[in-house]
Amino acid sequence: MRAGSTSLGGGSQLRRRSRMVTGALVAVCAMVVAACSDGHIDVRSVAGIGWTSYGGNAANSNFTGATVPDDLALSWTRPTGGPITAPLTISTRSNVGVTASTANGCNTFVLDPHSGRKNFCKRMREGVEVASMLVDQYDQPYLGEQTTILAFNAGGAIRWRAGVTGVPLSAKFAAPGVALVVSTLGQIQLIDTQTATLVAPEVKLRPDADPNDPLYGFGECLSDGPRCVVPAPAAVDPGRERFFLNVWPPGAIASQIRALGYGQVDGQRKVAELWHADVPGGVIGPATLSADGSTVYAFSRLGQLVALDAATGKTRWAYNNGGYGFGTMSVSPDGLIIPTGVIGAPLTLLRDTGDHAEQVWQRTDLATVSLSTLTASGTAWTVVRDAGKDSLSLTEVSTVDGKTLRSLPMPESVGFATGVAVSPTGQIAVATNIGEVYFYDSAAQIR
Repeated sequence: MRAGSTSLGGGSQLRRRSRMVTGALVAVCAMVVAACSDGHIDVRSVAGIGWTSYGGNAANSNFTGATVPDDLALSWTRPTGGPITAPLTISTRSNVGVTASTANGCNTFVLDPHSGRKNFCKRMREGVEVASMLVDQYDQPYLGEQTTILAFNAGGAIRWRAGVTGVPLSAKFAAPGVALVVSTLGQIQLIDTQTATLVAPEVKLRPDADPNDPLYGFGECLSDGPRCVVPAPAAVDPGRERFFLNVWPPGAIASQIRALGYGQVDGQRKVAELWHADVPGGVIGPATLSADGSTVYAFSRLGQLVALDAATGKTRWAYNNGGYGFGTMSVSPDGLIIPTGVIGAPLTLLRDTGDHAEQVWQRTDLATVSLSTLTASGTAWTVVRDAGKDSLSLTEVSTVDGKTLRSLPMPESVGFATGVAVSPTGQIAVATNIGEVYFYDSAAQIR
């Protein structure tokens, strides 16, 4: 581990202040959950505040309402020992969740926000490296490996295991106390997060999938090949009890977006298809849902960004993006979109006007190497390659005009980053594909 700048004076006071802030955030979470109950304290697991799942939230929108400190500075870095491909998560208590592809030792880590020390680490089986942790309000992670989804407590002890056909993708909360688990072989499960029992009959999008061959088609998931039934995590709308998947149906010539509902029928939840929509050339990457749940966004293999009506699957518009890059994006509640391009692509901001998308601005002088994050402060964070160098920098730009607001170095960095995760208090974590984690905090909090 390589620590950043450190201030020893007043360290104990800063640590007490940090613990007070964290305690207040946890208390707020508890009050919000209790306010939605029937007068009893509701202890069912829900997504914690922060960046607690793939895409930052249930919608995969890579958007944060947290305010990033004005004095943000590098606090620490830590190598994992192997490549990182899945985006990081940050829990309510600002612990950083990381999975990596390592030859030996741990490949799953939860890192302390103050120093980057390991709260715990695990050696899990193949498949874990493609998944981001799902973390509840109690800082309890949910994470899968081939044939199994596991729930841990905040200290890393296993609470339960449940069997899966294939490799579980990044899980999502579908309702309080209910986790949605979808596998690469097309198995869909709604699991009670306390008991690990199914709360609805499972659905198999490929009924002939062999549970004894969990890695079948796994190598094609990155390229969205036909043997990988579901290559990317779901986008979930818990309010309407529906979710959206990139699915390659048996015998089809291309993948499609499929909407499925999981409401109650005769007192029991049931997962059922609502609609499916063919996208020109097939779908690349995960679906992304607008903040109001009315629009589903996806990338096509033909390089188009497509917007679908979430209720019907009807195409609202298609925008020629010139390529699909990493097949994902950032979407703000007011309809701003940053598509993730290929490595070195310019930073581009689009706006959904309802019946078409328009370009707001483009920074051709910035070579982006990461998924971006949009903020409620009218800015976007991304990682760019430094001009004329191989090194990278964490960069903030204004969504109004694209102007660079600040740029923070990432020492000894090369390659690309997997995304920008933001904590409840505005701390930022990024990871490079070669396996290095970078954590930025308020300079006043760094010790």
